[in-house]
Amino acid sequence: MTALETYVQLVASATTRLFNDPLHREIRRQMTTILLNTYLQDPTFESIIHQIHDAVCNNDFVKHYFVLAKKSAIIQDIKRYRNYLAPKSALDYRRPATPSASSDIQLPDSQFSEIILIMSRVFRDYKITPEHVPQLTHEILELMEESRSQTNDTVSSKLEAKEVSVDKIQYFLKRYKIISEVMPSKALMAERGLSHKLWLRIEADQQEIHIEGRIVILDAAFDDQIDEILERQADRDSVINLQRETDDSGRRRLLARHALPYSYGVPMRLFVRYLNRFSMDFNNVHSLDKENILRPA
Repeated sequence: MTALETYVQLVASATTRLFNDPLHREIRRQMTTILLNTYLQDPTFESIIHQIHDAVCNNDFVKHYFVLAKKSAIIQDIKRYRNYLAPKSALDYRRPATPSASSDIQLPDSQFSEIILIMSRVFRDYKITPEHVPQLTHEILELMEESRSQTNDTVSSKLEAKEVSVDKIQYFLKRYKIISEVMPSKALMAERGLSHKLWLRIEADQQEIHIEGRIVILDAAFDDQIDEILERQADRDSVINLQRETDDSGRRRLLARHALPYSYGVPMRLFVRYLNRFSMDFNNVHSLDKENILRPA
């Protein structure tokens, strides 16, 4: 059995319990949040990363994985950028994690699968709850891949905190083929390159970037129709917490906001990935509109 087949079998065994055992419903609910945040509070977490790093570096097949990324930098980046992880669906966590580093340092599938297998052994040594292993693997790997990419960048993909501005964010988004427009309010309206229009606002006092999506509710819509859409959306694996509100002109709309901190800078790969997921989830709300009562803002 190959490393990948072994890992797939482990994931299937763990996540099947999540779908079929009523005792694990709470864990399923937690899959819509970032599990890593809980484990970062555990005093053994850094030891786990140290052991993963050492095990990889001592494995001839994959020892080059951390050739430029030191333990201290990996741990630092995991702590700094965890807020830029977008929760995935339960179905996504059932699948093996995939490489997300910059293309020139991505490992072949066989080597990346070996990294995953090494992580699963370390998690087992530290008695990590088996149902948590698939999600934790996805989250840690995505941040390790970002840390590796930053050490390999020839052109910076990170915006330092002191550099964060509307113009800089607009410039970096354009590099990732997302075209935005500066509004009179100094917010950025981004639409081209995303599934759904979003607004981005820099709150310098809090050192946060606020992301906002909006959907207009037609005047003819009844409250029970909106209630049904909100209920069905709440049952989905989604990064958006959809709310109903009335704007200053009296128009009803559906709205969701999220804040990303930038006190340690903005890792643009992760930021763009989060924007794509946020906009995709907003776009998917329209599929719940069977009465044709919603319009993009």
